[in-house]
Amino acid sequence: MRGADHLAGAMAQAGVEVVFSLSGNQIMPLYDALIDPGIRIVHSRHEAAAVFMADAYAQVSGRIGVALVTAAPGFGNALGALYTAAMSESPVIFLSGDSPVGLDGKGAFQEFPQGAAVRPFVKSSERVEDAGDLAPAFARAVRLARAGRPGPVHLALPFDVLKAEAGPAVPMTSADFTAPVRSADPEMLTAIQARLAVFERPLLLAGPSMNALRAGDRLAKLGDALDLPAIALESPRGLRDPALGAFAEVLAAADCLFFLGKATDFMSGFGGTAQTSSAPVLLIDPDPAAATRAKETLGGRLELSATADPGPVA
Repeated sequence: MRGADHLAGAMAQAGVEVVFSLSGNQIMPLYDALIDPGIRIVHSRHEAAAVFMADAYAQVSGRIGVALVTAAPGFGNALGALYTAAMSESPVIFLSGDSPVGLDGKGAFQEFPQGAAVRPFVKSSERVEDAGDLAPAFARAVRLARAGRPGPVHLALPFDVLKAEAGPAVPMTSADFTAPVRSADPEMLTAIQARLAVFERPLLLAGPSMNALRAGDRLAKLGDALDLPAIALESPRGLRDPALGAFAEVLAAADCLFFLGKATDFMSGFGGTAQTSSAPVLLIDPDPAAATRAKETLGGRLELSATADPGPVA
């Protein structure tokens, strides 16, 4: 079996049924390998479109979205769409062809330092340089894309690695593709609930992963249980998004803000408007850096914070 066959098998085992792609020389071995497991290729006319489709597919289906592009110019064309996937918190695996490992530093066709270019847009970038590691690398990418705050993960696929013989595939189980879940400390949840109960007009602000499309009615039920409005923020328009109705007015009137899987960024006026500049803030976020940034922005207004996934809270 070739490295490309190992990768295609891992993709099938992860539940991948469709790949969004624009073809190119460096990725043709994987195109061939996707035939046997029956993974469908939806061909785009621009690499960014392939990533946009993978992003939308991940959001609508609840599965991993996979985009596959060729090296250098094809890879570069996709970067803008990756930023959108990152801001949408979409679990997208971005696969890009790459020049052969055996020709590194020799001016190979489409040789380019992909990792340095893509790293600001993704949770991780890995160049797979051994055919036997293609399947485990894909499993790692799936786990990471889904873990904590979901987002895109990049794998660079050198042409010679895809074509290389890799021997029998190493068996994997569903656990290899399952992301770890980090639950909040029960005592912290009790403390947050008790703190919210003190206020007359508390407001819950959640991130994209908690919207109705992805989380169903869990956020609404949490809002009902806590007796407060619960809003998922995901539009780049932030406070000015007309789809949110009277959100700006509700935010201005809030006397306590609970951020659940949502950073205290521009979408909420960096933790509230001028009218809420003294409102206490409570925060649960999968990214440990979120609490650090909130502390820098809000100072003593940040009363309670925890590093945990938002899903189990709801």
